[in-house]
Amino acid sequence: MNLPMKTKNRDGFTLVELIVVLMILIGLAAILIPAVTDMVARTNASTSSSNISEVANSIQRYEAQFLFYPDNLDSLETVLDGTALNTLSADLVTALADVTLDADLLQTLTIAGITSVGLHTVDDNTFQMAAATPLLDTSVLKGLTAAAQVGLGLETTGVANKYIVLGIGALSELNGQTNLDAPVYFPENGSLNPDKIYGRFIAVFQITDDAGVALNRAKLATIITPTADGLSTGLGNYFEIVSNL
Repeated sequence: MNLPMKTKNRDGFTLVELIVVLMILIGLAAILIPAVTDMVARTNASTSSSNISEVANSIQRYEAQFLFYPDNLDSLETVLDGTALNTLSADLVTALADVTLDADLLQTLTIAGITSVGLHTVDDNTFQMAAATPLLDTSVLKGLTAAAQVGLGLETTGVANKYIVLGIGALSELNGQTNLDAPVYFPENGSLNPDKIYGRFIAVFQITDDAGVALNRAKLATIITPTADGLSTGLGNYFEIVSNL
């Protein structure tokens, strides 16, 4: 009588099998990691572009309805003397320059409905509420450098003190009217986490002409992200990423 041969139970992989599995995983990672990175970049670019358009539309509808621009936009400062928030992105800080108001510039803003701005404390992030503070004819606001104006396509040659920038934060009168709430910027990486970095979209208003003469009434020029990018930059980044897929 022949007895059946005993077989050994295999409790795991051989070294060769483990190496093969590891090589497969490495190959998949090489494919998936760039794809995930591109997906995050595409999401950032498309979301930012969409939000810029929506915010601009909300402000324009507010002006059409109330005949003024929304008041109490964020000044991006702690006090109205040119002291910027510590939580502004490095790119935005580079794009900013101080603009000191005078009686004519104050009137330009007042006629447009901008009489008060929101002030934050020095380390406030995106989600802290600002304090409403009346503008004076000596107030210092943030504007765009000449280089930033050219980079955004506003000017072929930048003009000092021609624009001011104001953040669209939770205090803004825009919210609850033509905007449900102030949108938050979708960051491309963790270093721009809105819990650490000011992450509101920013309205750019023109206040003078090319000769530096105050306009009769301030007017909305564009919307930028908290990293100082405009709509054309966001769209350009998106299509550049897509073309490389």
